[in-house]
Amino acid sequence: MAGRQAGEPEDARRGMVAAVPGDVREAEADREMADAERAVATGTASEQQRAAVDRIAHARTQEERRSLWLAGD
Repeated sequence: MAGRQAGEPEDARRGMVAAVPGDVREAEADREMADAERAVATGTASEQQRAAVDRIAHARTQEERRSLWLAGD
């Protein structure tokens, strides 16, 4: 199965569908999250970006991450 990681069962990614933003606000949140995570990874994040990424780090799904991100606004 293409895209499968070593050691994953064949059905590990069955039914996975990328989370699509439902409106402009969610799309903006997704872009802001990506920008903040990129900044953290490259060491250029502001304190606010670092705190926001830390706040959503435990979330397991994109929807949960987006919800937490928007709640922090």
